[in-house]
Amino acid sequence: MSGDGRWDSVRQAANVLGALFQIGAPVLTSEAVGRVSAENGTLVVPAGYAFSIWGLIFFLCLAYAAYGALPANRKSPLLRRVGWFSGGAFFLNGLWEILFPARQFLLAQGVIVAIFVCAAVAYWRIARWERGVLRAGERWLVALPLGLLFGWITAATLVSFATTFVALGLLDGGIGEAILGAALLLTGGLIASAVLLAGEAAPPQGYLAYAAAVLWALVAVVANQYDASVLTTVAALVAAVPVALVVASKLFGSSGRRTKRALSPDTSA
Repeated sequence: MSGDGRWDSVRQAANVLGALFQIGAPVLTSEAVGRVSAENGTLVVPAGYAFSIWGLIFFLCLAYAAYGALPANRKSPLLRRVGWFSGGAFFLNGLWEILFPARQFLLAQGVIVAIFVCAAVAYWRIARWERGVLRAGERWLVALPLGLLFGWITAATLVSFATTFVALGLLDGGIGEAILGAALLLTGGLIASAVLLAGEAAPPQGYLAYAAAVLWALVAVVANQYDASVLTTVAALVAAVPVALVVASKLFGSSGRRTKRALSPDTSA
């Protein structure tokens, strides 16, 4: 096997093992993530139901890893560009799921930022793919899983800053926490909108999954915080507006026809 072939095999294995690791880590910690999060509640944490999205993310990431592990995809130019970063995001996510329940809050915060960076690079490389339209398998089994992961991590990274500050005793409720929470939510909305605008060439499976995850998080913040904080509730609603408008413009604007084509069934693999 050539040097390139060996590295391709390592990349494939890293993604499969990383996808399994991020699924297995919460089992090992016995749902301690939710318990520790509840102990350090903030005015920006989403409603509990929102975290069910992890089940879908885990499933799709595992499907992505299995797709990438197929012998026919070993030398895929796209997977070579994104695979190291997706594998890194998976492993780091599993590591976060161990560090956070262990109350290593600063380390966990650093890790979630690293997950964000890895997921962002992978998504960006898909969105800026210079070789034209992606094949069906690449749209549905690469762009969709990594878009959904990146969208949720975008929201989770901003929310986690508030949790970390509370856990370290830097915030204890009141107007200061509400102002910081509102600022984080608005920042998240701006970042998500910028991602959607900058990734103009991203396949719809990717950008719709990304936007859906961000909006899912923001709506869950509204559902959980409307009785606790008017400020963060309004901020979450305001943050959702530009994200929804950008998605609407991509779906119904000049790119609508291209989006419809990309979402249509395709027998090519």
